[in-house]
Amino acid sequence: MLLMMEAAFMLLSIGVSLLYDGSDTMALLNSAILTFLVGFFLRVPLIKRQTIHIDQRLGFLIVALIWAIMSAFGALPLYVGGYASYTDAYFETMSGFTTTGASVIRDVESLPRGVLFWRQLTNAIGGIGIVVIVISFIPFVGGGAMAMFSAEVAGPDKGKLSPHIKKTGSILLSIYVGLIALSTLWLWIAGMSLYDAVCHSFAAMASGGLSTMNYSAAAYSPLIQYLLVLSMIPSGINFTLMYYFIKKQYKKIWINEEIKTYFAIIIVATVILTALIYDPSLGLETSFRHAIFQVVSLTTSTGFVNADFSQWATPAVFLLFLLMFSGAMSGSTSGGLKIVRIILLFKMAKNILKKSIHSRAVIPIRFEKRIVEKPVLRNVLTMFLLFIITYICGVLLLIILGIDFLEASGSAVSFLSNMGPGLGKNGGFNNYADFPMAAKWLGSFLMFAGRLELITVFVLFMPSFWKRR
Repeated sequence: MLLMMEAAFMLLSIGVSLLYDGSDTMALLNSAILTFLVGFFLRVPLIKRQTIHIDQRLGFLIVALIWAIMSAFGALPLYVGGYASYTDAYFETMSGFTTTGASVIRDVESLPRGVLFWRQLTNAIGGIGIVVIVISFIPFVGGGAMAMFSAEVAGPDKGKLSPHIKKTGSILLSIYVGLIALSTLWLWIAGMSLYDAVCHSFAAMASGGLSTMNYSAAAYSPLIQYLLVLSMIPSGINFTLMYYFIKKQYKKIWINEEIKTYFAIIIVATVILTALIYDPSLGLETSFRHAIFQVVSLTTSTGFVNADFSQWATPAVFLLFLLMFSGAMSGSTSGGLKIVRIILLFKMAKNILKKSIHSRAVIPIRFEKRIVEKPVLRNVLTMFLLFIITYICGVLLLIILGIDFLEASGSAVSFLSNMGPGLGKNGGFNNYADFPMAAKWLGSFLMFAGRLELITVFVLFMPSFWKRR
């Protein structure tokens, strides 16, 4: 059923292709037919089964397979059309579905409109989470829907907006589509073509960052760049808070510690970065626009670029490097460690320091005036440790594969945090086209692992996972 849905999205791209020159119609059609047929024959054994009950262990496996298989078939339009090798096509598609926005295509503007629309659509599909779409619309996912939801949704808080998990998925999807429509409208009014407005809204709301232009957001006017900032900011906000906003439950938003920290990071980092990159020849407005755009783009892990930050001074680049690790709020479309985890890590460090002074004191860790349970704190520490270990291993492997230290350091965190742009030769308007084949497959794995928050992926490598209970 999942692959049949993917084929339907490819058919939507065929419609776009036919509106333009149609040179990529057959590549999309052949890819859609093959994807549909494989999906149909895989679904036949399940037709007689009305419900599949999924425990947490099976939920981990299914979610991991969903992302890997969707990317494998999603790469077909680029590969079948001869626009990329399968390695490059898989990297590009994994980048799209994981909302990383890293690219290996040297000239994006040379791609036909239908295939390019499909590339942008992978951002939109991945942004809301393939699993959210699955639990919202596929009928045979029954009692295991929450297990799949928990395995896919980012952050330590897996809160539902409704007692029914399918309704939660539908609410999230409705908010997401509504934001895309709003972004499309104001970008179109500001002067973007309708095609570009839709494509960039897909990428902005998904925190995906794929652009239809080689120079990303720098190809557009200052007004459009500011509007893209407004489009990116919601992608870093917890969907639950957006729901509260719609329901006018403002008190629940006001007491939220994470959203206050989110906006504080944007404001403080923008002020500092503006000061670091200020150039009298460009003027204050341009320096400020470049600063706030890159701060929001990297904090939300979107990855749009409006200036070649690889040419900025070292302190400015280092600040952006730090933002690549953090990400935005849990429950949002962004990648990275997530702000709530960073807050809890600081609170744990503060708690340890207090206990070193008052050894007998019982000092609970509180978040938003509530005591944080130990399993949540263990989850945060585990995620942080896995992230750091995976990052270090990623850097070392990239260096072994011939990537310079600076590029390897930036690429590893960019892939793992689903950011897109890296550092050095891979920063700014550059991409990963020159990476060797093995490095591209490694990058695809890091994007995959980062999008599923590491635990969902690495638990599959534990021997105990495969033992029968």
